Amino acid sequence: MYIKEEHKQAISKSIELLESKSSAELVAVVAKRSATYKYASSVISIIIVCLLSLLCLFFDISTLLLIQTQILTFLILHFIFNRFENIILFLLPSFYKKNIASKYANTQFENLRLNRTKTKQALMFFVSIDEKYVEIITDEKISEKISNDYWQVIVDEFIKDVKNNELSKGYLKAIDSCSTYLIKEFPIKDDDENELPNDVIELV
Repeated sequence: MYIKEEHKQAISKSIELLESKSSAELVAVVAKRSATYKYASSVISIIIVCLLSLLCLFFDISTLLLIQTQILTFLILHFIFNRFENIILFLLPSFYKKNIASKYANTQFENLRLNRTKTKQALMFFVSIDEKYVEIITDEKISEKISNDYWQVIVDEFIKDVKNNELSKGYLKAIDSCSTYLIKEFPIKDDDENELPNDVIELV
């Protein structure tokens, strides 16, 4: 559980309040991390082993000892990176982690069928905790009326709360920030149907 139950209920109520006045369908999704990074940990382990091998050239080391050192170093590094997962996240460049998290977010947008609503007015507030990543993904109708620049301002503020371990606060602020605009651009209709859940979705 990434968010306390009472905080999840507060977020759900905030979404419910928004959707009682707007035809937009907002879904809050949170993941611990967006990938296992096992491939990345292997690559970094190999790079470190290669650098160590270059260093060994300056010493009188037998080929057998060099190979043994390489294998042992790789196994130790691979164990450390998998045992202490945050180390690999620290070593990986920011753009790489953002790219991985963004791909995962867009995959979840489809997996959760947010792109299949009748109104095409779904939006997802996605958070990947370990990467400190936030993305707001919108479906066709919302994208046509509201630019990415508008959402980026909300994302930038949201990320600050995620970095401060105030995830629920970030969700509530983000929902509140866009509510007035969504109600204005997508007012509730008499035949409105709630197609998506209002509960916070926690991905394992």
